[in-house]
Amino acid sequence: MTDIKIDPKGLVPSPVAAKELRDKAVYGEPIPVADGVDVVVADNIKDYTGPGTNTYLVGTDRLWVIDPGPADTAHIDAVVSAVDGRPVQGILVTHNHLDHSPAAAPLSDRLDAPVYGYGGLPEELHNQSDEDIDPDFVPHKALMGGETVGKGRWRLRVLHTPGHFPNHLCYQLPEAGIVFSGDHVMGWSTTVIVPPLGNLADYMDSLDLLARTGAVRLMPSHGDPVDNALSRIEEVRVHRMMRQTQVEECLHRGMANPADIVDALYDGLTPRLLRAAQGCVEAHIEFYTSRRALAERAHTGAAKTERPDFNTRTPSRYT
Repeated sequence: MTDIKIDPKGLVPSPVAAKELRDKAVYGEPIPVADGVDVVVADNIKDYTGPGTNTYLVGTDRLWVIDPGPADTAHIDAVVSAVDGRPVQGILVTHNHLDHSPAAAPLSDRLDAPVYGYGGLPEELHNQSDEDIDPDFVPHKALMGGETVGKGRWRLRVLHTPGHFPNHLCYQLPEAGIVFSGDHVMGWSTTVIVPPLGNLADYMDSLDLLARTGAVRLMPSHGDPVDNALSRIEEVRVHRMMRQTQVEECLHRGMANPADIVDALYDGLTPRLLRAAQGCVEAHIEFYTSRRALAERAHTGAAKTERPDFNTRTPSRYT
């Protein structure tokens, strides 16, 4: 039942894999990753951010900025330099973790562009979690998923993909077969899912949504582009269900403490990754208990409990 220490397929966030990505990363300048798509990588490496946060510039004459990144002056300056005076239609945020959304406001001011996103989280949810959340994030234009922004070749379809985080969005560029997958699917590791804001059932449903797009390539928020999108989505799905089976086996053996289960299933992790792994185990336990509860409700005819709507909308000068 013990997992491998270093996973060559990128299924366990490995400090070794992160270092390899960092060693080859180019910071502070735009790098072409597809026709009309450049990436500027923020130098904010952590245990599970690979080489740092990818900020994408999409378009040619008029741009979209996807995932503005952390509140890092050097990175913000690099993005403004890469834009090179071209008009920016909007700044699209995948979710409001501190490595993704804080640069949105200063970039909005400097580029005179509205910020798009699903919305911030209610304060009471912030207080339930010790994740690195940007509490000040509020978009100028709130999205819910299903919308499209832009026109023609650079039209982007908005996908609401909760699981890693309640307000997580992905952005599909149908003309190119690309999905900007945020933290939902990455190439260098699996995604951390930590309750109460992370939810494995939502995560698996969102994997289904991404698979239905028929995307050819994924542009994740951390690490290199993924060229075999559907294969990677399926690989992540299989891994998560493998982990679910392992966790349930531990539960059936009487191991109720998530820390003990982590010790049985993981090896070679840093202290921060150990905490993340414990959160993932808690997500698997929650998934197990919720499925049992759902089966009991189905048997008794009780109503299903709905998850809350986290959307926050506020007026702005861009409305």
